[in-house]
Amino acid sequence: MLKGILWSGIARNNIILAEAGEDFHDGAVINTAQKLLKKKATPGWEYARSRRDGLRGFKFHVFDESNIITDDMIVWSFIAIAETSLEEDQVKSYLEKLVYITDVMRSENDDWRNGEMLAAQETFAPILLDKMEQVSHQGRLAMVNDSVSSTRELMAGNIEMALERSGKLEELDNEAKDLSAMSKVFKTRAKDIKRFSMWQNAKHGLLIGTAITAGVAVVTVPPLVAIL
Repeated sequence: MLKGILWSGIARNNIILAEAGEDFHDGAVINTAQKLLKKKATPGWEYARSRRDGLRGFKFHVFDESNIITDDMIVWSFIAIAETSLEEDQVKSYLEKLVYITDVMRSENDDWRNGEMLAAQETFAPILLDKMEQVSHQGRLAMVNDSVSSTRELMAGNIEMALERSGKLEELDNEAKDLSAMSKVFKTRAKDIKRFSMWQNAKHGLLIGTAITAGVAVVTVPPLVAIL
């Protein structure tokens, strides 16, 4: 029985590519995971909480720069549902590791970039489970001995890509080619204000307490969330 991190998954635009975990909380793990998957992709962290069962959900996004101005822009989501006994920075460090160890797959693997639901389940679910168990068994020691860089750089990249995409889409829709000097200044200031606002949201996220409705417990073998 898993403790600490109970479920984890990686998604491309809300298509779960790989997941691992179990639910001994009467559906609370599944419910919390699904709530996180439905949350809008932002440059930073998103959170969810099951107050009744003492579970917390974390989701971090990575924007794909290869197609930032197309309608099918890829946003990668890294998600974990954990018990409250596990400290927040441990869960975030775990997800941060996943970002870095999946870098090559996300960049070059066709199953990851174009595959359907659970396309990477066979190859990556065992790795997910191994990393989850490492956190559960070693706790903070696993984070200290295998630390990675801060997500601050990733959030900064997400914000700049989101702003760039927004700006390019506006340019495509804008029929007026010549802007006045005052208009240019206004757009620059508006972009700075938007960047600041996005930074605040990315750093702090929105922690929402949710009462989970009891459901049927689902046990053991992944996939757990994607099949529902």
